[in-house]
Amino acid sequence: MKHFLTIIIFASSLLSQLAFGEDKLLDKLVAVVNTRVISLSEIKRMDDTLLARKEVSPMIYTETKYSSKQLIDIMIKSFIIRDKINGQGYVINDDAVESRVKMTEERLGLKRADLLNFLKTKGLTYEEYFEIIRETMEYNIFASKIIAPLITVTEQEIKNEYYRRNSANNALAFKYTLVDFYIKESTLVDKKAEKFLAVLKDYQLTGKLPEEYRELETNNLENLSEDNLSQELAGLLKTTPEGAFSQATSLTGYLHVFYVQKKDLVESQQFAQFKEQIQNEIFMEKGKAVTDNWFDREFSNYYIKNLL
Repeated sequence: MKHFLTIIIFASSLLSQLAFGEDKLLDKLVAVVNTRVISLSEIKRMDDTLLARKEVSPMIYTETKYSSKQLIDIMIKSFIIRDKINGQGYVINDDAVESRVKMTEERLGLKRADLLNFLKTKGLTYEEYFEIIRETMEYNIFASKIIAPLITVTEQEIKNEYYRRNSANNALAFKYTLVDFYIKESTLVDKKAEKFLAVLKDYQLTGKLPEEYRELETNNLENLSEDNLSQELAGLLKTTPEGAFSQATSLTGYLHVFYVQKKDLVESQQFAQFKEQIQNEIFMEKGKAVTDNWFDREFSNYYIKNLL
């Protein structure tokens, strides 16, 4: 394979020279992925029509400006996507693309002449538009069939993000599953709240307690709503993340620290209104990272040479 690709590169270099002088190039090879040769003129054309491409396919062309290397990367990824989905039986042929173009025309109330005039104003040829549509259809299949199954968004993640955005909203309500660690203050030599909290954090790691804390007691509290809490305790727990100890607080002669095992946002009408939007945003954010990792793994399965 490598010998064959070397021949392709050498031959392309020879063909790129103008007959009237070897110092000037009609075109230049800039990258190879397997047997697909990418020329400088292709990259320049992508750059010249980038705004139009972004308008037609914003999911592929997400930025308003790219370097030549980044445009090559888009082409390489497009090649890999096509190869992968074809291997799974998803082949976007010319008829499928033409059908999608006609659907777009009907949705916008355009005739073919109108579409051609529109593309002309955007600096795109119909052939370029046709291939961008093909690549977009392939990308949608790739995203739904290969990437989406790798992404999960939990209910708790949605609630945590909603709380992060609305943490200053006093109307937010929670229910908790807690472990209450408490001890009589009169048994302690050092009654400082910070000392008690430090002892518990160490106890969580080592399972050991100083002799002074031998009378430590615990109590499990499940599905405790804020309606069952004092205003002081509700405020203390609201600022304590899930999986963390609260600050120590003195209650009726006992020093208490609460370990928040679970902190659930009580669903409200406002939360229900924004839930789907937040879920989609988290999904998209995760999707970018998952997609990047997926390509990092797949690159090793292809012969890729970027000459820029």
